[in-house]
Amino acid sequence: GALQCGIQYAKERKQFGRPIAEFQAIQFLIAELATELEAARLLVYNAARLKDAGLPFVKEAAMAKYYASVVAEKVTSNVVEIYGGYGFTKDYPAEKYFRDSKIGKIYEGTSNMQLQTIAKILLGER
Repeated sequence: GALQCGIQYAKERKQFGRPIAEFQAIQFLIAELATELEAARLLVYNAARLKDAGLPFVKEAAMAKYYASVVAEKVTSNVVEIYGGYGFTKDYPAEKYFRDSKIGKIYEGTSNMQLQTIAKILLGER
């Protein structure tokens, strides 16, 4: 995925005589993005687990879709930044990942629709 491409590029791209992956700012960014991706993945798994168990899952599914789309956009945007100017060129996959991440906030219900679903359930309106 996008993060793996960013990690690989950071290991290969040299700045000031060493790979940019050795810079603490890049290391912290990669660690943060990986953590958020894992959190999004766990939200998806939890919603699927609830559905498979025949339990209410609409709120959790909406949370998973909302958060996963936010994280996808954040991760891909940051991967573009790891690539620097190359991040926008079609020579590298970062630009396509970034473009593709935008659809998550629109397809199968916008982010605002997901938030509305979550709020209604939490407030007992559904």
